[in-house]
Amino acid sequence: MENKSLAEYENIKEFLELLDYHDMNNEKKQLEFIIDYVDSAEKHFNEVLQELKDVKNELHTIQNKTIKAAAIRTADNITVKVKSAKHTLLDLKQHIKNTIDKGLKEFKEKGKDALTSTMEKLNIKGMLQTMKNNFDHINQQADKEIDHLTKLGDEIHAVNHHFKNIGRAIMGKQISNTNPRNNDKGMISHIQNALFHVMDKMTVLSQKAQHGIEKIEKRETEVKERHSVKQSLHEIKKNRIPEKSSHKEVNQERG
Repeated sequence: MENKSLAEYENIKEFLELLDYHDMNNEKKQLEFIIDYVDSAEKHFNEVLQELKDVKNELHTIQNKTIKAAAIRTADNITVKVKSAKHTLLDLKQHIKNTIDKGLKEFKEKGKDALTSTMEKLNIKGMLQTMKNNFDHINQQADKEIDHLTKLGDEIHAVNHHFKNIGRAIMGKQISNTNPRNNDKGMISHIQNALFHVMDKMTVLSQKAQHGIEKIEKRETEVKERHSVKQSLHEIKKNRIPEKSSHKEVNQERG
C-alpha cells in the first residue's frame, strides 16, 4: 500500500471518470486535490525521515557528550513526531482507497447518489484539517528543539570561554571578554539547519492543506447561499398561492 500512489489505483481512476461523466466537477477537483496532496505528503515524509536518519548517524561523531546526548534526543523527538504524522497519513490513504472501493460497488445499485454519499464519507476537508494539525505540531516541536539547542550551545560556549580564562589567569595572561558564539558553525548549527529544512517542508504542506480547506469552505458557502435563495423564492411562491385563491373567492362572491 505504502509504495503505491493513490493516483495509480484503477478504482480511483474509474471513480474520477464517473464524477466527470455525471458533471460533478467540484467533487472531482476535490478528490484530485486530496489524491495529489496525500501522494506528495507521503513523498515528503519519506525524504524527511531519511534526512533525520542521516543526521542522527552523523551525531555519533560528536565528542562532547552533552551536545551529543541533546542532539540525539532532538533527532529522536522530531523523528517520532514525523513517523506519527506519516502513520496518520497512511491511515487516511487507506480510508480513501476503501471508501472509493465501496463507492464503486454502491454506484451499481444507487447510481449518482452513491457518488455523492461517497464524497461525503471521504470528508476531504476533515482529512486536510487533520494533516494540517499534524504538520503544525511537528513545526512547533522542531521550533522548540531549535530553541533548546541554541540555549545549550550558548551555555557550552560560555563555559568553554570561562575555562579558557581560568587558564589565562593561571598563566598570568589578561582575561578576555566573551565573544558571541558563531551560530553558523559546528554540529549544533548543522542539526538546527536540518530542523529548519524539516520545518520548511512541513510549512509548505500545512499551507497547501489550508488552501484546500479554504476552497472547500468557499464552495460550501456558495451552496448554502444558493439553497437559501431557492428556499426564499419557494416561500414567496408559496405565500402567493393563498392570495390568488382569496381573490378568486371574492370574485365568486361578487358574481
